[in-house]
Amino acid sequence: MEPITILQHELDSPPGNIVDALDDLGVSYEVRRLDKGDKLPVWPDDTAGVISLGGHMQARHIREFPFLEAEIRLLRRIIHQGGPVWGIDLGAQLLALAGGGSVYLRRKPEIGWVSIEKAVDDELLRGVSSPFVAFCWHSHSCKLSPTAHLTAEVHDEVQAFRAGGRAWATQFHPEIDALMVAKWIDDAVKKHPDLEPDFVRELREQTEEMLPAYPAFCRKLTGNFVAMSGLLPAE
Repeated sequence: MEPITILQHELDSPPGNIVDALDDLGVSYEVRRLDKGDKLPVWPDDTAGVISLGGHMQARHIREFPFLEAEIRLLRRIIHQGGPVWGIDLGAQLLALAGGGSVYLRRKPEIGWVSIEKAVDDELLRGVSSPFVAFCWHSHSCKLSPTAHLTAEVHDEVQAFRAGGRAWATQFHPEIDALMVAKWIDDAVKKHPDLEPDFVRELREQTEEMLPAYPAFCRKLTGNFVAMSGLLPAE
């Protein structure tokens, strides 16, 4: 079986806990840095499936980041052929566009640890309680196509959906680890000096509290994804 291809869009949005989970599960993978000029995989010739990560760019910024348009085309092909895809944050938005949905700018960015309700007991979230708490960091959200299915939400806004038979998306970030989230918070403070000090302090405190259990959450979702996609190695 070919490896899973992890599509990374920038330095500060690596796969984090996902690679640890894939290592534990014995699933082979490769990381391609699209921002560094790595080529997209050819489906299905040299990849068993795709995990598309987040990034600071927006899904519609195809002039500044031409690889996004090519990635949308790749995801569209995989969806239509029933292949395995998991889009996270920016990857979720790209998957929404690939499936005929749209992306819109939120009135207010969603940052921090958010309580999320499951809409259905979909396979990607199998074994996860409802509500559950996950880390969010996005200024855009998705509107689903008629063929996609909502699987988790916050106040009627999409947090997770299924775009096809083996195509899922999570607007939240199960992959974050301590180094990633510390860098994101530090960068946000530098770029947005108007952030309330109390908000930043509470975010750091809640992150310190939540992070120890978060790798297990990521492993649950990663295990669900590879199991339902048929990507687990034969015993």
